[in-house]
Order: sequence, then C-alpha cells, then structure tokens
Amino acid sequence: MRIGKLLLCVGGCMAANAVSYGQSFRTDSVQALDEVVVKAMQEVTPHQSINYQQLQNLPSNNVADALKYMAGVQIKDYGGLGGQKTVNVRSLGSQHVGVYLDGVRITNAQNGTVDLGKYSLSTLESVSLFNANKTEMLMTASEYASASTVYLKTHRPDSTQLKASYQLGSFGTHKLAATYSYRNWGFIDAAFTHSKGNYPFEYHTEYEDTTGTRRNSDITMFRIESCAFYKGLQWHTYYFNSRRGLPGGIVRRLSDTYTDVGREWDRNFFSQLSYRTQIPFGKHQPSSENLHSIGIRAILKYANDFLHYRSDYPENISVHANNRYHQQDVYAALSASCQIRDFGFSASSDLRWSDLTTDVKNFHYVYRLDSKNSLSAFYQHGGLKASVSGLYTHLADHTQGKAKPLHKMTWNALASYTLGDWTLRSFYKTVFRAPTLNDLYYTMVGNRNLKPEYTKQVDVGITFSKPFVDVQADWYYNRVEDRIVCLPLKGSYQWTMLNYGYTRCMGVDVSVNAHYRQHSLLLTGTYQDDRNRTNPKEDAYNDFIAYSPRWSMTAVYTLLYKGWTASISHMFVDKRYWTAENAIEDPLSAYNCTDLKIGYRFLRHYTVEAECQDIFDERYEMIQRWPMPGRRFGVTFRVICKANLFEILNKKVWHKIFKWILIFPRIQLVIRNYDFFYRDKWLA
Repeated sequence: MRIGKLLLCVGGCMAANAVSYGQSFRTDSVQALDEVVVKAMQEVTPHQSINYQQLQNLPSNNVADALKYMAGVQIKDYGGLGGQKTVNVRSLGSQHVGVYLDGVRITNAQNGTVDLGKYSLSTLESVSLFNANKTEMLMTASEYASASTVYLKTHRPDSTQLKASYQLGSFGTHKLAATYSYRNWGFIDAAFTHSKGNYPFEYHTEYEDTTGTRRNSDITMFRIESCAFYKGLQWHTYYFNSRRGLPGGIVRRLSDTYTDVGREWDRNFFSQLSYRTQIPFGKHQPSSENLHSIGIRAILKYANDFLHYRSDYPENISVHANNRYHQQDVYAALSASCQIRDFGFSASSDLRWSDLTTDVKNFHYVYRLDSKNSLSAFYQHGGLKASVSGLYTHLADHTQGKAKPLHKMTWNALASYTLGDWTLRSFYKTVFRAPTLNDLYYTMVGNRNLKPEYTKQVDVGITFSKPFVDVQADWYYNRVEDRIVCLPLKGSYQWTMLNYGYTRCMGVDVSVNAHYRQHSLLLTGTYQDDRNRTNPKEDAYNDFIAYSPRWSMTAVYTLLYKGWTASISHMFVDKRYWTAENAIEDPLSAYNCTDLKIGYRFLRHYTVEAECQDIFDERYEMIQRWPMPGRRFGVTFRVICKANLFEILNKKVWHKIFKWILIFPRIQLVIRNYDFFYRDKWLA
C-alpha cells in the first residue's frame, strides 16, 4: 500500500479509466447494435476508441475522417480527396502525435508527419486515441515518446469471405475495392480510386472576393496490403502508389497560373513482422487477479518511400522544381516484462535507422540513428492502478558538416482510482521532440542550429459509467519550450525554421456516450486556450497559436431498424487565426459541417449505401486559402460472399452482381448532372 501511495504522489492525483466509446456491430451485418463496452481498469490515460463496424455507418473514407469525431482532435485538411490530412491533438502539433499500426510506428523522418488520407479503414479492427500513452507492460520504447498516440489495430478475420465494392461520388470520383480474407489466417485487400476533384469554391475575405472551380486537384491512387497471423506472429505488408495535382492557395484572380502548377507522385512501401508471447510461471494456477508471467515482444520493420514533386511556373524560371526524395527506414525493437501478483516491470529497447537522398540543390545525403530505451514499473490493487516510466533517447545525424548528437531523459507517471461508478485519474509526462530532417537540412529553409522541443503535460480527469451512459471529462495543461515553427526572417521574404520560445495550452475535453436499444448518441466537446508566452515585449505575446480553435464540438447519432441503418453527424469548429500576429480583420471563420449516411442490406449478401457530406453546403477552410469541397454525394454497392475461394469462383451470384453494376451508369449520370448544376450555380 505504501508503494501505491507513493505512485499516487508521483502522478499528482488519482485517475480514472478511459472509456471506449462506440457500439459494436456484426462484421457482416448492419442490423445488430451491441452495447457499448466499458473496459474497467484497462487504461489510466484518457482513451477514445471506435471500431471498424461502427465506422461503416459514418461517411468516413480514411483514418483522418474517423479521428475528427474524437475530443481534443483537430484535422488539417488541404481540401478534396487528394489533399494532405494530418492530425493535431490538444494543439501540440502533428509531429507530437505518434501513429502506430499494430504497435509499430508509421513514421516519416523527413517531415515528422503522417498523411492519414493514405490509410483505409477497410482492414482495421479499431482506431484509438490515447493522450500520453497506453499503460500496457509490453510496450516498445517508441510508444512512450509521443504526447499523444493513435493506434490502428488490424482486424483478424473470423470468417472466410470475399468482399467487393464499387463507389461513385461527386466530382468524378470512382472507387473499386476488394478484400479476400481467410479465417484466422489473414487477408489481402486492394483498392483503386480516381477523382477529378474539380469542385467549385467561394472565397471571401476583407480584401478578396473569388468564386470559381478548383483545378489541378485530381488524384489517382492504388493501395494493396496483406496481413498474416500465426499464433503470436503477425506479418503486415503495405504498398501505396498515387499521382495527384497540388492546387495552390486561392488568390484574387481566377486565371492565376500559380495555383495549378504542382504535381506529386507518391510511392510508399513497408513490411513489418512482430512476435508476442506471454509465459505463465509459478506453482499456483494463474488468474486475472493474481497472474505470474513473463512477456516477450519483438518487432522488425523495413520501409521505403519515394516522392517526386514537380512545379512549373511559366513566368519565373528561377522557381521551377523537379525534385525527387527517397527515404528508407529500418526499425527493430525488443521488449520484455515480468508480472508478479500486483506488481509489473518492463524494459524495452528500440533502434531506428533512417536515411534521405534527394536531387535538391545543395542538399547533402543524411542518415539518422535513433535509439530509445525505457524502464517501467506498474502497480494494481483493488481500484488503484499506477505506473511510472523513464525513457532515454539518443539521436545522431550523419551528414556533411556539423551535426551534434541529441540525447534526453523523459519521465511519465500515471495513476487512477475507481470507486463504484466513478473513476478519478491523472498523469504527468515530459516529451522530447527532435527536429525533423526537413527542419534541419531542407535547402534555404532548414536551420541546423535548431533546439529540440521539450513538452510538459499534466492531465486530471474523471469518468462516470453506467450500463447505458458513459461520461468522461479531462482538464489538461501543456507547456512547450523551444517550439519549432517556420517564420520569415526580419527584413526579408526568406522563410526559415526557428525556435518560438515557449507556448502554453490549457483546455477541457468532455465526451458523452449513450445508447438505448437501437439508438446510439456520441457527444464530444473541447475548450482550449493556446497562447504564445515567449517574450512579453513582443506584440505577439499572449496571442493565440495559429490554427488552434477555442471551441470544437461533435455529435453523432445512429439508428438501426431491421435492414436499415442511418447515421447523422455534426461538427462545429470555432474561428482560428492563421498567423502568429492574430490579425483581427482576417481570421478563419467558424464553421459547421453535417454529414448523413443511409444503408440498406438485402438478400443477405448485398448492401447499398448513400451518403451526403456537408449537407448544408458550408463554405469553410481548415487551412488558409485551401477551401473544402462543400456538398458532395456518394453511392456504394457492396457484396459479401462467405465461402472458400473455389466456391466463390463457381457461384452464380456474380451474374446478379453484374446486373447491379449496370445500374451504376444511371446513378453516375444523376451525380454528374448535379455537379454541373452545382458548379454553374457558384459561377453565376
């Protein structure tokens, strides 16, 4: 008990278990609505999770669309299907969010962000968000390194089946996807998507008044991935290839050639192998309350990314670009744990090698060695659960010129206490973020004198749980020292990476999850105050940090009735400033966005879904001068055949599938006619 009290003191306060929101649906049905599962004493830190079956009832196309319904999350979207999409949690920046696929981080040493638009929901069991990190014993050292963590868990198939779908959408969008899964062993999933992306826009500010159609916003992409399971082994391979247009920011003149010159080709590949086992020991029969065990976890991953960017400004030869970037990444991790009654201990060691080559002028080859080592202790007794961990990071860049190694020790303390329906929780965490390769070495912009960011996090929360409703609330405080930002040099138009002194953010996250029979309601809300506290003598002191809204809210209602399913969601984001100076005359306006999706299942194997995103055609931006598409439609036809591969190939069901496919040209014509009408309306 003394140890428990000590850990409570270290954590700063007692804490509650996070609540996992979302109802569970049968994999092959849209008719069944299960109860919300509350996982008592599984996690100390604030935790939100939504499974794949629930996501099927939302107009969601990728991981970014799923995360936007969680409290404390802001998505940066450059517009359209091909626009880059990154996640920002509690205003700490996308580089502070670690994204993990089956416990292995999806990383990009070049820019430190992850484009979540590349990752589909079709193969995922769940998408989860943790503030701080999980409290499992068998964690890799890298999982302790981020301020927030997003976990993508791959679905292990529980049946042998072939699933195929075809989607038609606004602005010339076509998507063909197929998945073959073999029970308990694995799957192969592939998808091809093409979109013209030529959506109309309307852009009004104090100085600009522009209406037109987005150009050079097309995208063609292909994705294929496979996963295999065998006992404690899991192997996952992923390949993504795309070409897309990169329209620039909207300016005053419609004929502006500077907005339509960028093209990008992406190629991403990775293959990862993981092994995990738990070995009980001792004379007594182990139980969930008194378990003696040793755990081992090993990971090996190789990634290869290629990016080709080209721009052609006809009026200025000096800014032509035709650059290629090639990045490789090799990652290995080993973790071990030991649990004896109420106590647990773990140790983990990670090593990552990353390199970057490019044909950009004056850029020298660089490779980075990043090693992390962690030690953790856990204690759980009755309603009390606590953990303490330490992480040592050592990072060294090898390139032409000086590159000083970086090293830092960071700490993490968490505690929670549950009494009846109430749980109180708290955590304190320090985070070390090294500058990315672009931050340090990018031509004309990089700054080799950058200091790493150092973040302190404090969170205090409470949870109230009943069989039909769960309420979770958290107060948090974040302080970031030497924040890395891109700013123009004084007296010039040259931008460079600089340390921004320090910023602080205080906020409150609230989520309510309720359900009754065939009805489900999710409400989330966030209030935050994120300000610059660098220098009291500067004009920007105490100004809001760019792209940090004070208020944001979401609501999701789902209704199931026989073979029908309907879901309506609404999101509100308050106004945001897009510069450090907080120009009062030109902020990004607050916006509301409402989505609707209706699905019907018939003849056991077939599903038709219709969706409308941004029903009320709200004109808004997530990034200054990158308008969102507005109202858009989509119709999806899906068939699922539960059989082995040889039976599927011989089934007469394919004749019925082809009959349904013949209907889609008519649907396409209706959507296309609406798009033309829609575009003409805005150009009038």
